[in-house]
Amino acid sequence: MGSLQRHATWATLSARVGSISDNTLGGWYSYRASKSAVNQVMKTFDNYLKTAAGDNAIGISMHPGTVKTQFSKEFWGNVKEGKLFEPEYAAGKLVDVVCGLDVQSGRGRCWDWAGKEIPP
Repeated sequence: MGSLQRHATWATLSARVGSISDNTLGGWYSYRASKSAVNQVMKTFDNYLKTAAGDNAIGISMHPGTVKTQFSKEFWGNVKEGKLFEPEYAAGKLVDVVCGLDVQSGRGRCWDWAGKEIPP
C-alpha cells in the first residue's frame, strides 16, 4: 500500500457504467444515468475545491470493479475469471490508487481499481 499524499482527497464510489464513451451495451438506464451524475457532481465539486483549497484538496470518483457483495450476486456468473473481487481487496486497490494520484493529473476524474482513468 502506498503512502498518503500531502493533499486531501474526497473519493466517491461510482461505476464504469457511468462512462458515456464506454457504453457499448446499452441498458441499465437509471443506473448508468445515476453514475454519470455522480461523476459530474464530483467534477463540479473538484472545481470548487480547486478554487477554495488550491492544491490542498481534490475530488475524484472511483470504480471498485465488480465486488463480491449481495448487490452484485446475480452477476457473479458473468464476471471474467479474476475480476470478481473480495471487498477487502477492492478497498485496498482503491486506497492504492488514491495514494498514487497527484493533484494536477488526478483531480476531477474517475479512476478504476487498477489506477486507469475512466473517460467521461
